[in-house]
Amino acid sequence: MSLDAEDLKYGLKFIVGTWEPDYIVNFFSNDLAHIPATEFKSDEGTDFTALKFEFYQDNTMKFIDTAKNVEEAGTWEQTERIQFKYDIARLAEVPDGPFKDAVCELTIADGNLNFAIGFLVISLKKIAEGEVTEVKEPDIGDLEPSEADLAMKDIVGLYETYKSAGYIGGKFAAFTKEEIEADNAKKVAAGEMDAEEAAEALNAFATTVEFTDDHRMIWWMKVPAGVPEDAIKAALESGEIAAYRDGMFARGVKEWKAVGGKYYYNTEEQREVFGEVKSPWDELVLAEDGTIAISEGFMVIRKVR
Repeated sequence: MSLDAEDLKYGLKFIVGTWEPDYIVNFFSNDLAHIPATEFKSDEGTDFTALKFEFYQDNTMKFIDTAKNVEEAGTWEQTERIQFKYDIARLAEVPDGPFKDAVCELTIADGNLNFAIGFLVISLKKIAEGEVTEVKEPDIGDLEPSEADLAMKDIVGLYETYKSAGYIGGKFAAFTKEEIEADNAKKVAAGEMDAEEAAEALNAFATTVEFTDDHRMIWWMKVPAGVPEDAIKAALESGEIAAYRDGMFARGVKEWKAVGGKYYYNTEEQREVFGEVKSPWDELVLAEDGTIAISEGFMVIRKVR
């Protein structure tokens, strides 16, 4: 399995720190109960919590047995999004095979790290966070276009809405106007939707998007029938609408740019995942057929000129 940057970032933050046994599960038990690690004692009277695993951001680690005053260095690696492997010298004495693989493999489950020793599963809990140096990647908005990027203008033009979000056949995806109209007709006939709702479902197809030479992305929409000229003028003067032309008003103006040979636009959305602020810039991929998927793929626009 290939791990992307987000997988590796998640794995690093999760594992770095100090871990000790939390509970043990005996596969041969009838109820697979979680037995506290403190109840598993050696002949000397020490329990599993004497064991400590310290993982560091440089993929090194330490295995510590506080009862025997033993400390051994090792390494670790992330193998899947929720799996890791570690290696310490004493494991060289263990024959290769399923038993050793299970001992060396750590799997995330219920916020713990778990590995197996024979018929026992040892579940580790994190008792101390480790140090992870945050490497902040520059945001697209902070990057300056090169001369080659500034020359990229293939995206400039006017685009109509080709597909819009809809729920058809139990699937929420982007559909053409014809597909949505046909499905709406069925729903109206079945009494599941009225004519007004059916018309509103097609509003997105009244939108056009313009990418200008000066890096503006303008969202144009038809002015509703019956709106007087003085109301349009007042809306322009107050800044309620950004522009007006040919019976359409600009309901939004955003920025687009080319960086590193790719197109992007600023959604201006405030995004956060697990407390981490994410970029508001989304990539724009101009397909060979002149279409561009935006709004996370739930809207597809097509170049008309």
